[in-house]
Amino acid sequence: LKALATTFSVYYNGANQGRYSFTYNGDLNGDGINADLLYVPNDAADLNWAPIAASGNAPAFTVEQQIAAFNELINSNDYLRSRKGKYAERNGALLPWLHRIDARLLQDIFANIGKNKNTLQLSIDVINLPNLLNSDWGIQKTLISSSNQPLRRASVDANGVPTFRMSTVQVGGQTVLPTSVLRDVTTLGTTWSMQIGLRYIFN
Repeated sequence: LKALATTFSVYYNGANQGRYSFTYNGDLNGDGINADLLYVPNDAADLNWAPIAASGNAPAFTVEQQIAAFNELINSNDYLRSRKGKYAERNGALLPWLHRIDARLLQDIFANIGKNKNTLQLSIDVINLPNLLNSDWGIQKTLISSSNQPLRRASVDANGVPTFRMSTVQVGGQTVLPTSVLRDVTTLGTTWSMQIGLRYIFN
């Protein structure tokens, strides 16, 4: 149109958020390095467990609660589920892909004043458009602190067989047993936002 022009543009960025390893919390084999890869049992009940005593505001957890939580943690993660009966691989787990789509709409309105062309330009920028359409889309995932180190050694018997306790995590200010490796990033940078602009262009 002689008096109008519309421009619509879309920017897409998709990438995984990096790799990580599942290890024990602490030095399991006594070599002085806290990076021992986790053995993923077919069933958490196959391991030896010790109860977790209450400490400060943190509650106690029974052996049965830890077995149930560790089984749920394994089954909730595709990588851990695929490694049942095996050791985790170094940097074998992959954080989920993050898909971000930003969109811009420019509406130009032309007018000639004398011999000069004047333009009034309205712009609308939407950052993270999928999240505007659905609150479950466009959300970045990150590791829950210590969730990739779910087990710590409680003791070792004379034959070198360890007994474990689960590592607890903080979720919503509560001390809990981890049943998921990932959580949503809750900063404003992962939600949708909109910017409206107005510009006057003259020659």
